[in-house]
Amino acid sequence: MARIHPSAPLHAPLTAGDYRERDVLRMLGDGLPADFDVFHNLPWSSMHQGQQHFGELDLVVISPLGHILLLEVKAGAIEETTQSLIKTYGGIHKDKNIGHQIRRQHSTLKDRMSQGELPNVHVGTLLVLPDHTIRSAVLAYPRERVVDAADMPTLCQRVLQTFPGTDTASTARQRVLDFFSNRFAVMPDVSTHIGQVVQASTHLASGLADWVPKISHTSNLFVIEATAGSGKTQLALHLLQTAAKQKQRACYVCYNKPLADHLAKLAPAAVEVTTFHQLCRDWAERQGQEIDFSDTKVFDRIAQQYVDACEQFTQSLDLLIIDESQDFEQEWAHAVNQKLKNSGKLYVMGDGGQQLYSREAFDLEDAVHIRCMDNFRSPRKVVNTINTLGLSKERVIARSAYVGETPHFYTYAQGEVSSLTAINQCFKQLWEDGYQ
Repeated sequence: MARIHPSAPLHAPLTAGDYRERDVLRMLGDGLPADFDVFHNLPWSSMHQGQQHFGELDLVVISPLGHILLLEVKAGAIEETTQSLIKTYGGIHKDKNIGHQIRRQHSTLKDRMSQGELPNVHVGTLLVLPDHTIRSAVLAYPRERVVDAADMPTLCQRVLQTFPGTDTASTARQRVLDFFSNRFAVMPDVSTHIGQVVQASTHLASGLADWVPKISHTSNLFVIEATAGSGKTQLALHLLQTAAKQKQRACYVCYNKPLADHLAKLAPAAVEVTTFHQLCRDWAERQGQEIDFSDTKVFDRIAQQYVDACEQFTQSLDLLIIDESQDFEQEWAHAVNQKLKNSGKLYVMGDGGQQLYSREAFDLEDAVHIRCMDNFRSPRKVVNTINTLGLSKERVIARSAYVGETPHFYTYAQGEVSSLTAINQCFKQLWEDGYQ
């Protein structure tokens, strides 16, 4: 018994012709071998000279090698002319030239094959007239490709005889089945998806940048303790842009150079974006020092010199932002703060969950404290995993519009899998998923 697609009828028979098509389908299902597939009532669409055309395939039989046979079933009233067969509908629908209809369906499939949508398989046609007997040959359609009422008992044998025995590619049959099943072979465009996620995350995470600058306090000191993906960078960028518009002197100082480089591309040119150790280096060079970077203690030395000299700094800044404060020594923050005017504003941003060094947290007296554990950037399944494993001291709230996938885990241990091997496994999976 052949496989029928779809297995359930699309609708109850509406006309006598529908009943006859159902009878033919049942005959094919019962009479063809189990390695054949039969599709029925397939809507199709094609483009010709900029116009989209629609139609329906009554029956399609797929052989074990992937070859195709289109069956056009015409029951009811048919007019036989000297040139063709005409299906008449009694004014309900426009009469159809059966030969033209079959040739159009055949040519459409051949076009799809030439465009690479189908493998190079044989496409045949068969006209089934269960209620009529052919009395004479016509030029438009060969008698060998017509099954009339007298031939119906041998319908399945006639179908089997139409298929060639030529071999096809091993994947041909599955590709043909996917085509007629309307199964799209698609994969996510990761770059587009990432762009959409970034755009949505940026929009959602704009909350800090929207309401934090509206908070006023006599001390002008603000401490923002917020988790990753909460919008701290957007807040910093908004503050710097506002300062630039108001012709104020502003400085953004963080610990890691990649973050400083990223923000420098976005911030106004009039503001200073730097790292703490870059500030120390710049100050030392202005003092005429030649810095020996071969000295492993060079950064500790210039940082201490900067701290020792901070009382001499000119108070010139209207706005100072210290980011990644969890990686700052308290004396570093104090030294940088000496550049701030008495009327200036200081924003200290950090996240204890991202602390890399064993440094004591510092506080600012009389500061306004703002805390936010909303993560708009990380996929929700990633945040759920962080919470499940207790990787954050305080529960992170997943706010991303992107659900994402459950993270993969790559383990390594001495004498078993090296950390480099585990990292390579992770990268390989990312590349296979389309990430560049």
